[in-house]
Order: sequence, then structure tokens, then C-alpha cells
Amino acid sequence: MTLSVRSFWLPSALVAYVCFAALQVRSGSVLPWIALVGLPLVLAETWRRTQRPPRGVDPIDPAARSALRACVWGAALWLAARSGPSGHAAFDAAANLGSGTCSVAALVGLARIAPLGGILAPHTGTRSLDAAGFSALLWAIAAALPATRALLPAQLVRLDPLAVDYATTSAGVASLLVLVAATARLKLLRRLELGVNDRAAGALALSITSLLVVVPAAALDVAAPDRVLPIGVILSALCCIWVVTTRDPTTVSSALRGILAVVILGAPVTLLAGVLAQQASRHAGAIVLATSGLAILVGLIARAVARPLGPEQSRWLDAIDAASRGALQPEPDAAIRAALEALSKATATAGARPELWRYHPEEVLSVDIAGYLHVEAGKAPPRLYELALAEPERTLRAEALQAVQVRRAEVRPLLEWFDSRKAFSATLILDEDGPLGFILLPRGSRRAVMALEEARAARILADRISALLAVSSALARSRRRELDATERAAELERERRRLEQIIQQSSGKNRLWAERIADSIRRTAYSAAARLTVDQVERLARRGGPIALITPPGVDATGWAALAHLASPRGGGPFLVVDGTRGAEHDPDRWQSDEHSPLILADGGTLVVLAVDSLPLAVQEILARHLARGTTASDDSVIPPAGLTLSSSRHPGELAASARLVRSLERSLHDAVVELPPLMDRAEDLRALVLDQLARAGLEVRGEPLGVDSAALRLLLDHRWPGNDLELRDVLTRAACLTAGKLVSMADLANVGFRPDTEHGVTGTPLPVVPRLRSRGRRTPRGR
Repeated sequence: MTLSVRSFWLPSALVAYVCFAALQVRSGSVLPWIALVGLPLVLAETWRRTQRPPRGVDPIDPAARSALRACVWGAALWLAARSGPSGHAAFDAAANLGSGTCSVAALVGLARIAPLGGILAPHTGTRSLDAAGFSALLWAIAAALPATRALLPAQLVRLDPLAVDYATTSAGVASLLVLVAATARLKLLRRLELGVNDRAAGALALSITSLLVVVPAAALDVAAPDRVLPIGVILSALCCIWVVTTRDPTTVSSALRGILAVVILGAPVTLLAGVLAQQASRHAGAIVLATSGLAILVGLIARAVARPLGPEQSRWLDAIDAASRGALQPEPDAAIRAALEALSKATATAGARPELWRYHPEEVLSVDIAGYLHVEAGKAPPRLYELALAEPERTLRAEALQAVQVRRAEVRPLLEWFDSRKAFSATLILDEDGPLGFILLPRGSRRAVMALEEARAARILADRISALLAVSSALARSRRRELDATERAAELERERRRLEQIIQQSSGKNRLWAERIADSIRRTAYSAAARLTVDQVERLARRGGPIALITPPGVDATGWAALAHLASPRGGGPFLVVDGTRGAEHDPDRWQSDEHSPLILADGGTLVVLAVDSLPLAVQEILARHLARGTTASDDSVIPPAGLTLSSSRHPGELAASARLVRSLERSLHDAVVELPPLMDRAEDLRALVLDQLARAGLEVRGEPLGVDSAALRLLLDHRWPGNDLELRDVLTRAACLTAGKLVSMADLANVGFRPDTEHGVTGTPLPVVPRLRSRGRRTPRGR
């Protein structure tokens, strides 16, 4: 309810305050009483209607709803101020504040038009609030001048009262021009977006209409310019904010044609009547009577005048409507032929004919000039169905693909396919089982962009054809299923058992976990050493055998092991990491248990053993026996045994020679050894590693990512990092905890004791040490 909205009370109180002030000044007038009673009711109804829907997707941006409330409040404030006496500085200031609020709110609403989705994204320039800021500056000056005269003593204000009128007039004209410019920019930059183009065209037409009506009215002295121009600004702002916040953009298009027809015919009549009534006041009655007759005539012919204002003279709308009626025939082929024949009448270009594409079986249906239905084999790009499904009204347009082909290279083949077919749009046909096909409309001689009315009509036609297309394709699909049923019966049964066990192992979750771990390597592997190591690890993993990772001190082998897991045939299985330095893993009974053995828990996936040389030789013998049994699945199971990825600080041959690794395990690993590169060999990766670690440390410590300045980054890049990843994480984490700004500097590195070295040793100039201030005050002594 409106009464529960806290944002309602302050605006209503301000409007009521102005109405009470008008009552005190004009106690004998009934107009302030009407404003006092009516305007809060209007605000209450506005707040009620602009509440966000409790369920479902809201097509209106929340900022646009707030702008609508602000615009209505500004109009109410202007009406409350004008219910007071004219020439009063305080009421003039309140009126200008209301007019300025309307203008700024309309410009904010225009910048916050929500898109309907699809591949087109709103242009960043249309979301800029520069026009709103400029309009706010103009009206701030126009409101400040009378406010100064109202608040300061008369002897301190040497301001001609005409300056207030000049400021109001200038702000009104400038606001109308800014509104026209903003709507023109909106239409130019977002004209290809369905729905947004309709809103932008409506806002532009209404803004220009208001400008062309109000400015001549002020120039012809029909009313005082300082009164008629704010009225024009308020009306134009209300029209624009209505265009922005109406739920259905097609309402704007249909209503706009009628409004423009009435304004085109009625505005000259009204202006002429006002000028004549002002110049010949004796004949005012006759002028009013003649104007009334002309108004009746305007109403009679407005519909005929509005018809040519439709998109593409409504040719496509009429053709699609005729096709929808033709699709009502009971026989599927006859209905499809009638629909395609009706669509072909919308274009007069030779060779341009609409087509109906089937998804399964893959066929193209079209009608020739004689009305005969033709069926040909044809396969549409699979990408078309995916993109069309995400587009508004399931209509993929060639103009939208052309607009995004620069930043999305994957749509270029699809755009070439549209050009080769000389097509304009494709509307997807769906049923409950998925896509059935699409309606391909020819480009012909069309130049205008597609309106939402046309896209919606095409989608309605596609929904009506879906039943026909489903019936016509059902027999072909059933025959194909019958031929494949016997052949696939045994295969499907085996597939069912395999999938059942894979689902039980939660393969999807396992792979996602491994991908998150491997992402830290993929994101920062730019150097030749890192890329070669990644390729070597993935090549060995695809063989399905064990892998030995030689890790320098401080290098974490878990991410590299995750890469091997994802590239192996067991990529969908569990990814289990065991630390050989933990005492709990030194128990041989644990490794031979049917419930707790890591080899059993990692069945179907990969077992990673860190620091394998730290395990007792008895446990290493268990691992060697596991490898000797092979990595293929048994006859009664479809889950392969766990693959092994072992890490150590030295080569397996050296460990076996020093009796720290059993010989049988060393023989299994001798041809699958990968030496992980230290940070000293990954110079190209250091920048990415530093930025990634600082961003994560900043989010963990301060809630926002951190960066590093160029001088500190240079020192970090010059360091040899003998402790590798561990040392890098330690230095950057401690620096992130100490830095006060958003960039880690040389001083922050010095505070954590970091002293860079070079290839020839430690540099002679240490970093400056900045003393840390005591951040915690002395604790208050306890009372005894």
C-alpha cells in the first residue's frame, strides 16, 4: 500500500505545504483548496501504480519508476505553486523547482529504458545523465533567482523581477531543446532494439510536437512565456516518462499515431483560434464556435490521417495478419501454403519470398508465384536457433547481427547466411518439446527497422503455425524413430547403466570443482614455459596413465594436477587430493580399507598425492600395486579405477636411488615426469599472478580488489622468487593487509620486509621503510 512507502510522505508534505501557503495568501480562492485535496490523492495513486510487481520479471527499470514518481511530484508542485498569487517570488521558485524536477526526471527516465534482451546491448552513451545534469543546472538557476528574492531582505536584493521571467523562459526553451536532443540521440543509438525503438520514436515525436506547439504559442503571445513554456516542459516530460514506463511498447506506437494525427491537425487550429480570439475579442463567440466545428472535423479524419503513420505503411502487419487467418485451415499443408502465400504479398521484389524452415526433418517450404507449395532439403545454422530463442519475441533480425558483428565474431557466419538468403528476420517456431523451425521473411526493398508490432505479429503467426508444423512433421519423425529403435535398444540399455552410475558419482559437481582449481593456472599461463608445461601435462593425461609432477619449493601442484584430471578420460569423476606429509595418511590399513581408502574414494576419477616421497614405503607399495592392476574398467563395472598424479620435490629416479621411493612405483612413472616451472622461468606470467593475487587478497581483506603501482610492479617482476608461489602469496597478502590505498606501493612492500633481488644478487639500494602507526589505542584499565 502507498501509506507504507516512506518515500511518499516527504513529497506529499512539500506539496501540501505549498498549498497551505497559497491558502494563507489567497484565503478567498477555492483553487488552493482543490490543489490541497486533489494533488496528494494524485501522488498517492501514482505511488500505488508505480510499485514494483511482487512476482515475475519487471520490464521497467526501477530508476525509471522513481523518475515517474519524481515527474508527477514536480507537476504537482508546479500546480500547487500556481494556485497561489502570480508575481510572488516564493511561489515562482516553487513552480520553477517543480518544472525542473519534471525535466530532469524525464531525462533520467529516458536514460534508464530497460532493454527486452537479446544480443543487442544498450549503448553506453544513452545511459549517460549529462542531459539531466545540464537541465538541472538551468532550472537550478531559474529557481534560485526567485528564491533569493523571497528569502533575503529587499534592500539586499538588487534584482529586476523581469530577470526571473527571463530565467524561467530561457530554462523552458533550453529544456525543450535538450529533451529533443536527448530523445534524438536515444533513437539514433538504440533504434535497432525492439521495443526501445518504439519508445524512443514516441518520446522524440512528442518532444518535437511540444516544442513546435509551445514555442509558437509563446512567440504569438497567446499566453505569458514564463507560464506557457513551463507548461510545455511539464507536458513534454509527462509524455516522455509515460513512454518510458508503459509496460507494453506497442501501446506507444499505436497511441502515438493517433496523438500525432490529432496534433498535426489540431495544433494549427488551436493556435489560430487563440490568436484570433486575442486580436478580435468582439467575435470570440463566433471564433469558439468555428473552432469547435473544426475540432469535430479533426476527430473524424484523425484515424484516416494516422493510418499512413504505421511502420512500413503497415504492409507487413496486414500481410502477417492475413497469414494468421490463412493458417486457420484444418488441413496442415493447405494452411501452410495459404500462410506463405499471404506473406509473399508484402514484398513486390522479384525472387524475394518467405520461407518456412523445418528443424526435423530438415526441409524448406516455400510458395512460388503460381501458389504451389515446394519442399526442398535445407539445413539452417544451429546457432540461429540458439540466438533466436534468446531474442525478444523469438525473432532474430539481420540488422541486429550486423550491429554486433564487430564485437561478436561468432555471428558473422550467421549474418553471411542471412545475406545469402536475402532475408530480413527469422522467427522461431516452438512447441513444448523444443524448436520446430522458423519463419524466414525476405528483405526485399525494405529499409525501415523492424518494429515491435511486426515482431509480435510474426511471433503470433509462428505460434499458430507450430501446431501445423508439428502435425506435418510427426509422421516423418515416427518413421525415423521406428528405424532406429531396434538398433539403439542395446546401446541405450548400456548407456542407461553407465549414466546411472555417473549420476551417482555427481560427475558434474566433480568437474566443476576441478575446473575451479585449474582456473588459477589457465588464467595466468602466458609464458612459453607455462604453456609448454600445460601442453605436456594435458598430453600425458590424455593417455590415461599416471603422472609425476616435480614441484620446486613453494610451487602448488594442485592446480596442475587439476589440469591433468580435466584432460584425462576420467575428467567427470572425483578429484581427490591427499597430502603425504599428514600423519593420518601414513597408515597402510587406511589405504587398504574398503570405506576409507583414498583409492576407493577416487574411483572413476583422479587421486592426487602431494609429497609422495613423504609416505611410508608400505603405502607406496600399495600405490604401485594399484598401478600394476591397470586403469581399465573390469567386466562388471563401467567405472574405471582411479588415476594417479603424484608430486615430489625431486625426480623419481633420484628418490628411488636414495631409497625414498619404491622401485616399482618409479618404473611406472619414468616416462610420465613433468617438471613444473618455477616463477623465475615464468616472467610473462608474473604480472597476471600479481594482479590476480592482489585482487583476491583485497576482496578477502577489504571487500574490494587491489592493484599495484608501476614502480612496485617493476620490483616484483625483477625479483627471482626463490620461494615461488608460496613466497609471492605471502608477500602480496601481507602487503594487502598493510596498504591504505587502492594500489600497493613500494612503501607497502618495504613495510612487509620485501627486498627485491636481481639476477646478480640483492640490489644495493633497499626500499624505503615507512614506519607503521599504532592503529589501536591504549585499552581502558579495568575497574577493580
